[in-house]
This record gives sequence, C-alpha cells and structure tokens, in this order.
Amino acid sequence: MPHTIESGGGKTMRREIAKGGGGMLRRFAGFTGLLVVAAAAFLGQGEGTLAAGPEYGGALTVAVEADSRGFDPVKAGFLPSQARSIALAVEERLFDMDENGKLVPELGLSATPSKDGKNWTIKLRKGVVFHDGTPFNADSVVEHWERLMDPKNHFLGRATMQPIESVKKIDDFTVRFQLKHAWAPFKDAIASTNWIAAYIPSPRAVREGTHDRAPVGTGPYKFKEWIANDRLVVVKNPNYWRKGKPYLDTVVFRTVPDMQTRFAGLQSGELDMILTDRGASVLQARNDKTLRVYSSEASGAETFLFNTSRPPLDDVRVRRAVAHAWNQDFYIKASFKDTIATARDPFGGTIGCGDLGYLEFNPEKGRKLIAEYGKPVSLELQVTNTPRGREFGEIVQRMLKEIGVTVTITPLAQGQRNKKVLAGDYQATGWQLFDATDMGPVLYTNLFSMSELNFSRYQNPEMDRLLTAAQTSVNQKERQKALCGVAKRINEEAVFLYRGALRYNAIAKADVQGISRIDHGVIRVRDAWVKGAGKKGP
Repeated sequence: MPHTIESGGGKTMRREIAKGGGGMLRRFAGFTGLLVVAAAAFLGQGEGTLAAGPEYGGALTVAVEADSRGFDPVKAGFLPSQARSIALAVEERLFDMDENGKLVPELGLSATPSKDGKNWTIKLRKGVVFHDGTPFNADSVVEHWERLMDPKNHFLGRATMQPIESVKKIDDFTVRFQLKHAWAPFKDAIASTNWIAAYIPSPRAVREGTHDRAPVGTGPYKFKEWIANDRLVVVKNPNYWRKGKPYLDTVVFRTVPDMQTRFAGLQSGELDMILTDRGASVLQARNDKTLRVYSSEASGAETFLFNTSRPPLDDVRVRRAVAHAWNQDFYIKASFKDTIATARDPFGGTIGCGDLGYLEFNPEKGRKLIAEYGKPVSLELQVTNTPRGREFGEIVQRMLKEIGVTVTITPLAQGQRNKKVLAGDYQATGWQLFDATDMGPVLYTNLFSMSELNFSRYQNPEMDRLLTAAQTSVNQKERQKALCGVAKRINEEAVFLYRGALRYNAIAKADVQGISRIDHGVIRVRDAWVKGAGKKGP
C-alpha cells in the first residue's frame, strides 16, 4: 500500500510500504507482536530553502472540522481525530512511539517487561510539574489508571483495558502494570496518540472536575480558553521540561466545519494550517507554491455504519443487499477525488489476509436479497450537517434507490449525531474506524459484544472468540489468523461497509516549519515554528 508525501508546486514523492505479502504481521517487536502502521515522515518542499534553524515566538492558527468532545476520559469517552492535536499540545503520554514501533521516552523513561510478559515496570521522569503546580510522579499515574479501570466510573474504553489487572506504585518514580496475560498491544495502551487513556492529566484538575473543559497536563502548551464551536487556545508553557521547546507563543485551534471556508481562510492568511480529508482541497493545494501538503495513510477506514440490533438492518440479508448496492469506488471518486485508496479490510495494507469475502458492487444481487427479505425496506441515514455529510447522504440515497430501498436523510450537528450513535439511537450513519499501530484493541473495542463502544451493536460468539484470540495471543501467526478472521466476518456479515482507506492531510502555509509527521492525524505543535517570527532564542 503506497504512502505519499506531497508538497506544493505539484511535486509528489512516493514510497512503497507494506504490500501485505507473505501473510505476516509487519514489524513485530519481541514477544509483543506489535503491529505498526508506518506513518509518513517528511519535509515540505517549497520554492526556497528552509531557514537555518527554528525561530521563537508568534502564533499558529489551525482549523479543524469539528469541536472537541472534551478531555476527561471518563466524560468524553474517546478522542476524535480533530482533538488529538490539542490533547498532544497540553498533555503527555508515558511514551511516544517511532515509525518502527519502538517506545520513545516521554513522561516514562523505560518500560521493562517480565520474562512471561505479564507485567511491565516503568521508570518515570523526575522534575516534571503539571501546569497547575502538581508534581508528576507515580501517584499521578496510578490514580489516573485506577480511575479508568474502576467499573463504577463507566469509562467507555474500559473493554480495551480488560487485560490490565492493576497498576501499582513501586516507589515515587516507578510504577508496575500487572497484566492478566501477556498482551501484545500493551505498548499502544501507553503510547498511542489516538487513545484518550494514554494521556496523563493533572490529578488535581480531575478531582476538581475541571479537566474535561479546561485540560491540565505537563505538555508544551497550557490551556487558556475554549469557546465552544469556535476556538480553543493554548499558550506556551514556560516551565516545560524539554529545554528549548516549544517555539510558538500561542496556538489557536479553530472549529471550521465547512472545508471550502477552511481552505479560503488558509489562502487569505486568516489560517496557517488546516486538517482535511477533502480531495478537492488537496489537489488544489498541490499546485499552489505557497502551500505545503503533509499526508499520511493509515490503518482503520472511513465506514458506513449499521445498527445491527434494529430492523431492518438486524437481518443480514438487508445488510448484504445494501453492501451490493454500495459502490465504494464511485464514492471515493466523487467525494475524495481519488485521493484515498479503496478499503476491503481495516488494516491499511499492513496485513496480507488473502480473500476476505468482500461483497462487491452488484445491484442485481442486492435486489434479489431485498426480494428474499420480503418486506419494503426504508432506512434513516443520519449524517453530519456539513457539505461532506450531506454529500454522503445523497450518494447513499441514490445508490440504495437502485435496489428498492428508501433512504431518509437526517442532518445533525456532529456532536448530536455522535451522542445518538453512542446511545444506539440510529439505523445507519457515516463513521470512522480509528487507526492504530495495532488494530487488535480497536477492533475489540468496536466489535466485542459487551464493549460499550460496540457502535454497531453486533453480537456474535464467533466474532467474540476471534477478538479475544487477537487480544490474548502473543504468537504472530495466531494473531494474524484471528485478525484476518475478524476482517472476513465483517465483510461476510456486512457489519459495516467501507467508504475508503484512511488518509490524513494537513495543508499549511509555506512559512510553517517543523511539521515532520502527521501520523494518526496529529499535528505535533510542540515542534512547529513560523519562519519570520524573528527570534532565534526563547
């Protein structure tokens, strides 16, 4: 599967990564069997040469599609892609992870597994202070994880953490994670940028109930203000433990739902950088020498999500009929301008599974299945009230009409739509299967019968068995077999459909520097700086 590195002026560099050949999971590290999705790492290519070194000062305004849900894991539940850059600016994880799946010290200095893989001892960094003055130590780590593991708190991601039995303080700067069994994706649990539990908050802010809307961490920037559905502002942390970082004085995250408005703001200078998955803007930016495009393909997928517990989508014949009516290639061409790949599994090309029973576009088969169902079929499709959401709804409506299915489109604000999906109060919607360095926990969270984040409400003992095997096995071949089995069952049962592979794009003005990677859709503003800010020192 190709990853592309793109820049303004029409230049494109390509590099080939995982072909999925040989049926092997890629990049396993020791016993952990950690599956790593390679992220694009690149330098923008502009008209001139880069400045000799970082400059200090100035502000960066970044526009995203939707407002954040919040930052307290118990209250927010999960971290949408548009909120990850904010979380990473304010909070930190025990470790970062490089492109090869190796842990990179952050708040943790080292992570040492026992011989049987059932516990990990983590040494913590000394001398780090949360923005509110609370010292970072073993107590803050233990308190955070115990809160999320406590069933009374109803953390939505608790199913993912099921293999963790306890987190104990060994001394002031050492903690030990005791696992119920060796767990291949453990590194992801403490290092993933897209998992809200990995970020360590100030225990005081959590206890006072303010962290969700005014996050407090140890990161390079401190929270300043959040105006709902407008902007969230962070300012430089003068006491940041990484000497010389960050470079910017202020970062403003603007909520701009309409992509055309976002792109126009970039061109006018009102915005410095935007996140987008819209193909038209990416194509336009490629040919603009004043802009740079940063891209990273990933695992996960854009999806067409079904509530399999509600009629008529509780009947597999109807789901399969919709699958045969769904033309993914057409949708990608129309909505993404062919800037993303098709998806037939959730692995982004990192696993070679062979034939997974993908239900091809075949309206005639769809009509036969509807006839076999024997009753009129009508669906309510909830979409986000954005140009992209409405476009998706109209395409689905036209496609399903060809097999005799009536679709009613209900546009909703993204936050309202998300609440309905979480509550199971929907029939069908456009969704996203989060990417991860290891897709095992993501699939477990989204598909295991008892998971609170089983959005599709799909319940199947064989699926549960496969998901559990992928969670508990540390054998590379066994995990691959289980994960491929999950992917095949998704297709055969039409649990959800694919709308294309994930590809993250950020478009920035040419004077924005220091953006080396946007894996998982994250802009690492800690390293960003603006050419022409003027100061060579903090």
